[in-house]
Amino acid sequence: MAIEEMVLLNMTFDRHDLDQVLFKLKDSKYFYPQSASKIVNNVKGVHALQEDNVYTMMLDRLIQIGSDMKLDLNRDLAPEYTLDHGKTDEYLKGLEEEIKKIKDIQDQLITEKQENEVTLEMLNHLSLSEVNLDQLMECQYMKARFGRFKRQNLDKIKYYDARPFIFNKLGEDRHYVWCCYIVTNNLQLEVDNIFQALGFEEISIPPFVHGKLDDAKKELEQEIHAMEEYILRMDQKMTILRETHKVDLLKVYSTAYFLQRIEAYKVFVVDYQSKCAIYGFIPTRQLEEFKKHLSSITSMEYQNLPADILDHQEVVAPTVVHNAKIVKPFEVVSKVKQSDVIDTTIAFAFLYYAVFIIFLGDLGVGAVLVLLGLLTRKKKMGSLLLSLGIATAIGGLIYGDVFYTINLYPAIALPLSVVYKLLDGFVLLIAGTYTINAFKKMYLQNSTVERVLSMKGICGLIVVYALLVYLGCAFEAHLNLPIMPFAIVIVACLVLVLVKSIMKKRSAH
Repeated sequence: MAIEEMVLLNMTFDRHDLDQVLFKLKDSKYFYPQSASKIVNNVKGVHALQEDNVYTMMLDRLIQIGSDMKLDLNRDLAPEYTLDHGKTDEYLKGLEEEIKKIKDIQDQLITEKQENEVTLEMLNHLSLSEVNLDQLMECQYMKARFGRFKRQNLDKIKYYDARPFIFNKLGEDRHYVWCCYIVTNNLQLEVDNIFQALGFEEISIPPFVHGKLDDAKKELEQEIHAMEEYILRMDQKMTILRETHKVDLLKVYSTAYFLQRIEAYKVFVVDYQSKCAIYGFIPTRQLEEFKKHLSSITSMEYQNLPADILDHQEVVAPTVVHNAKIVKPFEVVSKVKQSDVIDTTIAFAFLYYAVFIIFLGDLGVGAVLVLLGLLTRKKKMGSLLLSLGIATAIGGLIYGDVFYTINLYPAIALPLSVVYKLLDGFVLLIAGTYTINAFKKMYLQNSTVERVLSMKGICGLIVVYALLVYLGCAFEAHLNLPIMPFAIVIVACLVLVLVKSIMKKRSAH
C-alpha cells in the first residue's frame, strides 16, 4: 500500500495488428501510453501515426441529424468493431435528404404562417381605425404603406414632422407600433428611406382586401389554421422517420463514438512502416497480467525499460498509488505529488478514523455525513464523506449519542464535555496533519540540519506538542503545571529555527 513501482514498456507489433492492439489498450486501466511525438527522434521514415478525423466528421453529421429529428443520441447499444464507411455515408446522405425535404416544407410553411399572422394583426388594427382602405388603394398620385416598427422608435417620428408625408398610428402592443404612412409618388423614395431608418417593417395587404375586412380576416384565419395542420403533419412525418431509423442511427453513433476513441489512441503509436510501437508506463505488479491481456496478438514483442530512461525526452512516469478500499478515499487528503516517493494515505486514514470515531462519534452526524457522501458519490469528496460518516456512526454506536444532545442508551462515555470533545477532535486533526506532513518532509529532506532545525522538522514538532501538552494539562486535566519549562523549550526551538534561517540566507548570498 504505497506508491507503485513503474516500468516503461516498449511494445512492438506488426502493422496489421494495430486495430486489435488499440482495442485491447482501450480496456486497460493500468497502462499509461506516452505520446509518440516524444519517442520519435527525427529518424527518417519514423514518425508518429496521424489520427484520421473521419469518425469525428461522422459524429458531427449524426449529432446534426439527431438535432433535426429530435433524437436523443446515446451509447446504450453495444458498438461494432468495424464500420463500412461507404455504406454508412450513403445511408446518412439519404437520410439527410429526407430530413431536408421535410424541414424545407416545414420552414416555408412556418414563414408563410408568420407572414399571414402579421397581416391578420394589421387587418385587426385597420378594422379598428377610421382609415378608408378603398380610397387609399384607388389613389393614383399617392402611395400608402402599412407596417410596424419598434415602440422605442415612436418618439423619433417628431423629428420628421416637417417632411412631406402623413403618418397614421393604427395601434400598438407591447413591442410594436402599427401604422401607415401616405406620401406622394415623387417623394416616395425619400420617405421610405426615413422609415427604414426607424426600423419600419412593411406588411403587404392582400389584393382581395377591398372593403371586406371581415371576409379577408376569415380567409387568413383559415389559411393559418390549414398551415398549422400541415406543419403538424410534417412533425408527424419527422416522428415516423425518427422511429423508423432510431435503432440504426443509435448503432452507428455508438460504433462511430467507439472507433473515434480508438482512433484517438493513434497519437501514441510510433510508425516504423511495416512495424508499429507503443511506449507506456505500467505498475510492475500489473505487468504480467497486462501481457496476458494481449497474449492473442502473436506478433507482439515486449521490452521492459527503467522508468527514468527517457526523462531527458520528457517521458516521465506518473505517480500512481495503490491503496486498499478502506483507505483509498483519503488519497484526496494525502495529495501525493509527481515528485513524491512516499505515500501518506494510510497515516491520514488512521488519523481521521481515530478522531471521527473517538472524539466526533455521533449517530446523527454520521447519518448526515453518509447522506452527503451518497449524494456526491460521483466526486472524490463523496467517498471521503461516506467513509467519515461510517466512522462517525460507529463512534455514535459506542457512545449512544444523537447530535451530541440525545443519549439513546447507557454506553461508554468520555470524561469530557461535548465542547471539549469537538475541540479536541479538530485540534488533533490539525496537529496530526502537521505531524504527518512534517515527517514526510523530513523523510524527503537530504539535509540533517533541515530535518532538525525547521518548523517542519524536529524543532517544529517539539513546539507544537509542547503547546498541546501544556494546554491539555492546564485546561482539561486541570493540573497546575509551571509554564516556565514549556516556555523555555518553545523559545529555544524557535530561536534555533530563526538562527538556521538567517545562516541559510547569508550562505545563499
